[in-house]
Amino acid sequence: MKAEVSIVLVTYNRQTFLPRTIESILSQTYGDFELLICDDCSSDDTRAVCHEYARKDSRIRYYRNMCNVGMPDNLNAGIRRTHFEFIANLHDGDIYHPNLLERWRAALLNNPSAGFVFNIYRHLAADGTLHGYTNRFPSLISGHDFLEDICFKEPELECPVWGTVMARRGVYDDLGLFDHRYSFWSDFDMWFRIAEQYDIAFVPEPLIDLPSKDVMPHLFGKRALACHATIFKMFWKARCRHYRRRPARLARELGKQVCYFTHSRIRRAVRRLLR
Repeated sequence: MKAEVSIVLVTYNRQTFLPRTIESILSQTYGDFELLICDDCSSDDTRAVCHEYARKDSRIRYYRNMCNVGMPDNLNAGIRRTHFEFIANLHDGDIYHPNLLERWRAALLNNPSAGFVFNIYRHLAADGTLHGYTNRFPSLISGHDFLEDICFKEPELECPVWGTVMARRGVYDDLGLFDHRYSFWSDFDMWFRIAEQYDIAFVPEPLIDLPSKDVMPHLFGKRALACHATIFKMFWKARCRHYRRRPARLARELGKQVCYFTHSRIRRAVRRLLR
């Protein structure tokens, strides 16, 4: 079988959690892939962990940045080094079901209009229990419906797709890579841009387990308000882009977003005062 899948696994200071992530990738039922591990200049023993796995498995290639460039640019560097049509973006610490690549690949093969595919996630709590997200979608979502009926429908600035997807190489060729200005949340911007031109595939199975911050502490330290402002800006631009030919709807959407942002800032300020 000709290899069709490139995996870009981004990592930073996860030497403790990285082995189980790599093991879950190497245990995939679809095994004809290349695995690029992109290390964002970790200061722990991540390099030693990766070298050991690369020594044992010829599918693995390890790259280490000379300095810390942030998640988006680390991911972009990995994507530029890939060789195959389907590119899976994976993150250190997550645990992947053995059928993940098989299901993702099948979804893109069966839905040629889809720019990327995602699935149901599960939360791994500190006590070891798993809690699945209940979001269910059609196996193929039009880009229009993805934006208007899912991402823009509610005032909350939320997106059901996290950073782990499989996308077509041609999508990145057409639209460019991840925008580093949006830091760790640049994936939202990418999915919005893709949905303007492509459909979205969905696999209704919990194929990825995401450890909570109690299990695996977050390594990015942006203040909550700055994070919220970054996400606000992405949604603002996405709405402007999507509704640019419907000025009345655009005004309503922007008003809704401003009201939510203002309300959320007031709530945050009240919580600080009550501490």
